[in-house]
Amino acid sequence: MQSLNHRMLHRMILAGANEIIAREKELNAINVFPVPDGDTGSNLAHLMRMIVRETESSTDSSDKLESLKRACLRGSRGNSGMIFSQFILSMCSYMANCPDLKITQFIEMCEQSAAMSRRSVHEPKEGTVLSVMDDWVNALRTAFTPSEGLADLFNRSYAEACISLENTKHQLDELRKYNVVDAGARGFVHFLQGFIASLDDTLTVPGGVSQNLEPLVSPTVAVDSPSHNLADSLEFRYCTEFMFDIKTSMEEVKQYISPMGNSIVAVGDGHQGKIHLHTDVPARVAEVIEDHGWIVHQKVEDMKRQHDMIYNRQASIALVIDSACDIPESWLDDYQIHRLPLYLQLGRSTYLDKVTLQSDTFYEKLERMTEQPSTSQPAQETISLLYEQLLAHYDHIVSIHLSKPLSGTYDACRQTAERIDPARIHVVDSRTLSGAYGLVVLQAAEAVAAGKPIEEVLALLASSIPRSEILVSVPTLKHMIRGGRVSPLQGRIARWLDMKPIVSVNQEGQSMLYGTTLYQRSSLGKMLKMISRIHRRNPIQRYVILHAGAEADSAHCVEEMVRMTGRNPLYITGVAPVIGLHAGKGAVSVAMMLSSENTRRNK
Repeated sequence: MQSLNHRMLHRMILAGANEIIAREKELNAINVFPVPDGDTGSNLAHLMRMIVRETESSTDSSDKLESLKRACLRGSRGNSGMIFSQFILSMCSYMANCPDLKITQFIEMCEQSAAMSRRSVHEPKEGTVLSVMDDWVNALRTAFTPSEGLADLFNRSYAEACISLENTKHQLDELRKYNVVDAGARGFVHFLQGFIASLDDTLTVPGGVSQNLEPLVSPTVAVDSPSHNLADSLEFRYCTEFMFDIKTSMEEVKQYISPMGNSIVAVGDGHQGKIHLHTDVPARVAEVIEDHGWIVHQKVEDMKRQHDMIYNRQASIALVIDSACDIPESWLDDYQIHRLPLYLQLGRSTYLDKVTLQSDTFYEKLERMTEQPSTSQPAQETISLLYEQLLAHYDHIVSIHLSKPLSGTYDACRQTAERIDPARIHVVDSRTLSGAYGLVVLQAAEAVAAGKPIEEVLALLASSIPRSEILVSVPTLKHMIRGGRVSPLQGRIARWLDMKPIVSVNQEGQSMLYGTTLYQRSSLGKMLKMISRIHRRNPIQRYVILHAGAEADSAHCVEEMVRMTGRNPLYITGVAPVIGLHAGKGAVSVAMMLSSENTRRNK
């Protein structure tokens, strides 16, 4: 065979993709670089599943190429996934101009793809997938003779790729320490294995073992090995990725974000791009990208939490919350709580609540906007991925969420749990929000940390939720009206009378209004009087103070609550942007856990 058409290349790519998908766990097991977070296989398999799914229904060659490019941008995750996606993106760009590839053109395409993959990495390292890509294309070039066909060329170049892969053990200190090859590089060789074998059944590797890498590169580090020491290599905490429509240039974006982290990989096709980096400040990175484009999608993974999940579990039950739960960030570490961020759409850009959008910049953006921003629940794919990862390491998952009437998150999580494993994933409607939600989660976290069985944890949640209460003093109802949390009729009446009502939730978790007052300070005073009446008939066991950019008023609340209850608040914190969006800047709230069930009668 002397040439390849688009249909054949697509079939070869799918075969390579399926080979990686089959090796997912094996690749996770040897993942020690750039950080030992055990997800290289999962990231590459995610990309490959996206490629298979997005291209299987395409018919003509141009559709397949466009579908491949979209799949690469949307599905790329992690360092290796990003590099791999750039390799395939470059192949697509080359194939768009060549309906049929002669052998020399195929080699040129692979050389350009390897070069673009290397250019996509801010600080390329030898001993990674980049080295194996380069060695493979060099072997293609040097092994080529006009009299031979593709099968012979592929066999000889594949053998060189296997040797190059084995050499990665000696090129990076991290790989030498654990005596493993680079996981991303091994993924690439597995891809070649499927890619080439789909064309010709005679593929062999050194040692005469057909389609089998094991004689060369058997993994020596088990998935749950305690020898993976994250502290040795985790310079930055968050693995962050942004896909965006470009309005300047990729090089300019890389220049601005390079001081904010490492492991930077940037891929794209000139119109849309994707950036990967490890950083401690994902929200600052989002601000830079917003200056140079419009954010379409983002992913932020907490690598410390991932490492704890695999190697340092404190309990057999995993706790999951969403970002409408306002608790101190330190609690997430103390109790190893996993968070699903809600999405906020501000203009043309999408953000992850509390992750790529923080309160200090959110209210400035909110005041400048002429249209009400919108919110949405986490994507089903995101929920599924988290649940599946957790089930690999925990006996049960307790997933506690924002009140069902206020968000679709609870239903999305419940549906995902039913599909994956309803016996082990327990999805709970907190029927509240913000700090009251945080107090409910604390009850569960303390029980899990004490080693309570799943039945007791769920029973404690069932008894805690009815004892929760939250009252919010809002400066204006305009955001709640625009966001649909207060009816237009209630809003018109409140505006006509210049009312400043107290906002709460009822037994079903729906928004409700209490009382009227004419000034914000008296609204705050009225809220405190209502809390005093609650405390007299149903003593407050615990409480927290929350605010939307209103530190002075929250300090006044603390003084009054200490005088009233004789207790300090468990914590004082700003509310999540997804909560502040509806409460508005200046809102102050008190969330409580009462001694007995909260009747929520007229306060």
